Amino acid sequence: MDRLEIAISHQLGDLTLELELAVDPGQSVAVLGPSGAGKSALLRVIAGLLRPNEGHVNLGDHCWFDGEKGINLAPEERSVGLVFQNYALFPHMTVLENVAFANRDAAPEMLRRFGVGSLADARPARLSGGERQRVALARALARDPEVLLLDEPLSALDTITRREVRGELAGLLAEVPVPTVVVTHDPADAAELSGSVAVLDAGRIVQRGSLSELRASPQHSIVERILGSATDDER
Repeated sequence: MDRLEIAISHQLGDLTLELELAVDPGQSVAVLGPSGAGKSALLRVIAGLLRPNEGHVNLGDHCWFDGEKGINLAPEERSVGLVFQNYALFPHMTVLENVAFANRDAAPEMLRRFGVGSLADARPARLSGGERQRVALARALARDPEVLLLDEPLSALDTITRREVRGELAGLLAEVPVPTVVVTHDPADAAELSGSVAVLDAGRIVQRGSLSELRASPQHSIVERILGSATDDER
């Protein structure tokens, strides 16, 4: 497994996304910040859905993007598993067909691994929020990706389901051997899903460390504001 390294600069309207981030194999990093900070744009850059103006995106010795050299691999050429905020399951397909869309051979085992094997013939509309989340993660990992990206993976869930699924997801991520980036606006999600937190504000990472380190020594006003609004679950 290889290390993910990002160093980019990109203009997004009035916002300049300018940051450096490195994630080791088996490490999960939460990018925590308010709406409009550039969190989802960062994931799109890594996945190849957004071409930055400058910089590079490397996975080990493999270059996915290099602005100077003119290298920009298409999304299908990057080994990425991406879980969207709304899960983006195909409504006309069954659970099995959704996961098989990524990898037909791996689909049955992935359904068993994520505890949704009994739902193989169900369509997404019949699933609970937690079940849809599990199916989306199963589909992302069915590709056997070298990088896993999760965009606000718990925001679509109600409070009770969110607490339950958060713990399950944390356990699953602990077993994933690849670099993982989770974007969220919720400190509780960041605390449980990742050992390292990078606080993003106005397109820049202003501080990185464990949540306890950030709370003990905030180095930016946005860090104080975000942690001061932590949910009851996280306190």
